[in-house]
Amino acid sequence: MGLVLAGCRERAPQVEPVSDAGTPASTQAISPVPAPAHPAYDLDSDLRSRIANARAELGDDMRVVVERDVFLFVGPKSGAMFDGAVHLAHDALQAYFNDRFSTPPERAVVVVLFSSTPSYAAFCAKRYGAKCSTTLGLYQRASREIILDLSLGLPTLTHELVHPIVQRDFPSAPAWLDEGLAALYEEPVFPRPGEIHGATNWRHPRLVAALTSKTERSKARLDALFAMSDAEFRGPDEDLHYAMARELCQWLDSRGQLWPFYRAWRDSPTHDSTTGESAFLRIVGETPEQADAEWVKWVRAHK
Repeated sequence: MGLVLAGCRERAPQVEPVSDAGTPASTQAISPVPAPAHPAYDLDSDLRSRIANARAELGDDMRVVVERDVFLFVGPKSGAMFDGAVHLAHDALQAYFNDRFSTPPERAVVVVLFSSTPSYAAFCAKRYGAKCSTTLGLYQRASREIILDLSLGLPTLTHELVHPIVQRDFPSAPAWLDEGLAALYEEPVFPRPGEIHGATNWRHPRLVAALTSKTERSKARLDALFAMSDAEFRGPDEDLHYAMARELCQWLDSRGQLWPFYRAWRDSPTHDSTTGESAFLRIVGETPEQADAEWVKWVRAHK
């Protein structure tokens, strides 16, 4: 709305006040009024608030376990599934922060565990007014919440735990890297405390099928993966893209190059212009396009 001046009349000229520095006072810099500061994040307060909210939603008899100060696990009071999930999370988190990821989440991450599909579905319907987007589990980035149906398998937990870690440790990571690392640990192997690898799982046949297909072979290339936008990754061929990303991470891990590559990309000043190809070249010694044939040979050979 425009400014309206009413009752204006000519006034006698006035003398502009002058400051001690000899300049008109009206031209002196005026210190801006500082914006009110946001209160500092209080982890303990956030955890208490989230526990109270969980009790309101799930009942007073739920169990609560906190791992590594920020991962808040809530679930049924009794049941081996909850105990097994917390034990698995403890081992996985110990390994994730043992010369792999560097910076843990600084804010609380809630992990809501359900021991049956009906209870998982009912929670999603009540919370979101619709079915959950996946049948196994999901991570909500905005609220930092993991929601899981443990009855379909514990390793979904080791997948979903990766997402809030990457969100903090490498916030500009593309979807294919975030999901590739997470999917790698859908079949976790713990050779010793503090060490974790991913065994071959159900995604492998999908990639093998694409590599032998005349119509899909051109899609299943390392250079195509590195050039992939988040929207393309989650497009019609998402199942293939997940398999490609997982198999790349597993291949690099088998060579001892996964975490050097990840850190080289994460720590580069410009994040390799978001593609990671320079970091890959430094660690592997070849571009993704040059390494494709060797990667494909490995994918076809391993079981």
